[in-house]
Amino acid sequence: MIQRIQTLFLLAIALLSGLMLTGEIIEMVNGTGTLFNISFLGLGENGDGVIQRLWPLTVIMALVPLLALAAIFLYKKRPLQMRVTMFVLLLSLGTLILGAFYIIMFDRKIDVTVIWKFRAVIPLVSAILAWLAHRSIMKDDLKVRSYDRLR
Repeated sequence: MIQRIQTLFLLAIALLSGLMLTGEIIEMVNGTGTLFNISFLGLGENGDGVIQRLWPLTVIMALVPLLALAAIFLYKKRPLQMRVTMFVLLLSLGTLILGAFYIIMFDRKIDVTVIWKFRAVIPLVSAILAWLAHRSIMKDDLKVRSYDRLR
């Protein structure tokens, strides 16, 4: 149902999280140029492709847009839609935490400067949108329950 605001929030989460699946999220450089980058596929070296797969990050980044799209079509089952939306919120926060963990671990091993791309902020925006969608679904559920009491 497009007329509900939570559908727009969930659609925005799916689009933004889908954007995270393309391109680099973080670059790590030293004085000579770009050494490594982190993307959806994993840790890559400049021009040589992926040198290390980061499977937990890849799986979480792939699940967020899929679950957000699935939550849109669960509008007839509001309790399940609320749970899926809360799971999307937790996965978005997990993306932030896991990304920060990888950056800290790589920074300890290699002396580099981290350059954050625009895509690095998307999980935070997705988490905020998921919280807003969850709140809107809860309001709809309370409204429907109040109408049921009047019957």
